[in-house]
Amino acid sequence: MAEKNEEERELTGLYAAVHSAIWLIGLAVLFYTSNWFPGILILVAISGVAQALLQMLAKQEEAKAQAAQQARQAALAVPATCPTCGAAINASTVVWSGVATAHCPYCKAAIALKTNA
Repeated sequence: MAEKNEEERELTGLYAAVHSAIWLIGLAVLFYTSNWFPGILILVAISGVAQALLQMLAKQEEAKAQAAQQARQAALAVPATCPTCGAAINASTVVWSGVATAHCPYCKAAIALKTNA
């Protein structure tokens, strides 16, 4: 049930505005041309496809934001000195081999990142 709710979440912000604009412009065109019967079916189809695309874009944007947050947390977890060689290190000097995996640039030792727990 939780998966269904996640897939069918409402559009917000710019995505909701774009979806609303599709409906308003579509209804204006139908009103102007007086082609209600076939036109409304086409508008519903266009709206459904647009909603699916907008939800996909919103999901990708959310995934990017989560990845950026994880990278920020990992950067804050880098210790001030390498536990193996004692060299001064920070998030910009270590060699990142993954989102939460770092190596000392001097001795190439794996660095245990600090945890908040």
